[in-house]
Amino acid sequence: MTRRIKKPAVRPELRRQWLHRYEEVGESPPEIAKADGYDTRTVRAQIDLERQEREKREARSVVLRQALEKHYDDLCSFAQKLDSHVIGETDSLSKLRENPMWNALKEHLPRSTVWKNLDRWETVREEIKQVDDRLKRPLEELIASRTRLAFPVPYREIGLTSGVVDALIAHFRLTAKGESGLDKRTDFRTAPVDGATTSIEYGNYTIGRVANDRVSEVKDLFLNLLAEVITREEHSEMSRLFIVLAQLKRKLHDELLVVILRRVVPGRCRYCPI
Repeated sequence: MTRRIKKPAVRPELRRQWLHRYEEVGESPPEIAKADGYDTRTVRAQIDLERQEREKREARSVVLRQALEKHYDDLCSFAQKLDSHVIGETDSLSKLRENPMWNALKEHLPRSTVWKNLDRWETVREEIKQVDDRLKRPLEELIASRTRLAFPVPYREIGLTSGVVDALIAHFRLTAKGESGLDKRTDFRTAPVDGATTSIEYGNYTIGRVANDRVSEVKDLFLNLLAEVITREEHSEMSRLFIVLAQLKRKLHDELLVVILRRVVPGRCRYCPI
């Protein structure tokens, strides 16, 4: 009796060849078995196994591709948040820095100038705030020295409110940006209060409440202060800072727009699915 020789285990490469010959070439399992010296049942079983393995690989590839696409979407969405934050000149980046996508995007783009420019953007904004803070007290002293009216007083009480300072600072900032500012007499609005006094508003700012015969005096005082505030030495400093801020905004917008529109971010991070 002839001893049966046990065939070695079918290698994955041979299994893939059999599936290819079965599907693409059109060979049947018995034909493959006869040509390669294997049992037909073995060939059928290995073809089925390879088909299952292929389906698993394809399913895994789809899952990974979807995960990678979602990861890129997350990165691009975060770049959009950064862009909106900078363009809108909203407050500190601290909350965005706490977002895991901050480090993820930084790991993908470690050499990008975005990070240096974001740090500089925050620094310049803080310098602008410092100029604002330095300006408030001198303006309060200036107003107090120019009038015998009570200042500052709560809204609806007789005298000038802190809205005068707010308006002056707004005018200061607008003109420092190169905009027209607030110096238009037509922006005044007045309304009688009790027959003896009149409330005065200027645009969105409450100037105060004064005796009827002092309304023109207060208007002239306010307009003179608007003209004077932009002659202060801080104005040129503020103008310079706004120029730097505008340049940084343009650079950051251009850099982030590349990330947003490219949709695929080079490099890797700890959250990459592959």
